[in-house]
Amino acid sequence: MCVGTEATSLFGSELGRAPVSARPVQPRLERWTSLSACVLDAVWSVGADHDRVVVPLVHRVLIPTATGPLLADTPASADTHPLPRLLTRFPDEQTLETAAQNRQRTSTRGGVTKSDAALRYARILVDHGVLGVEDLPRLLADPASWSRLDRALSRVPGEGQQGARRSHFWSLCGVDERGRIARP
Repeated sequence: MCVGTEATSLFGSELGRAPVSARPVQPRLERWTSLSACVLDAVWSVGADHDRVVVPLVHRVLIPTATGPLLADTPASADTHPLPRLLTRFPDEQTLETAAQNRQRTSTRGGVTKSDAALRYARILVDHGVLGVEDLPRLLADPASWSRLDRALSRVPGEGQQGARRSHFWSLCGVDERGRIARP
């Protein structure tokens, strides 16, 4: 149930194509089928090239134990890599960092590792009863619960200006800034 927009193709740019800044933003035709993918994408997207860093990282981390494709052109009804599986496979930031093959930090001035931030995000979601994409409609039906979860996510280091990471996460999940399913 994850949606978003990107200026480049999901799997990289082709030779001879115009630079990213010269091309219009096109809607992504494929969506993540897992909240784990949405978490990893949102955390690693801040300050990283989406096509060259983020998409391959998400695939590298999740494909080995996903129960289906991580991308689909329609919203997923069942999560292909639920958050509890992510937290079981990666109990600490070092194991996730190793699988991700990426040691980026949320800030160059003493930020936490992106692995740490991703695991914090996942734990907060699970603590609020959001285990996979199928839990989003129930969460969004309760604005107070969504607001509590949103506030908890805002406290994870590396939020970015005006909550950029959190905004990107909700966008990937198909949720607007008021906690409602965004309609394309």
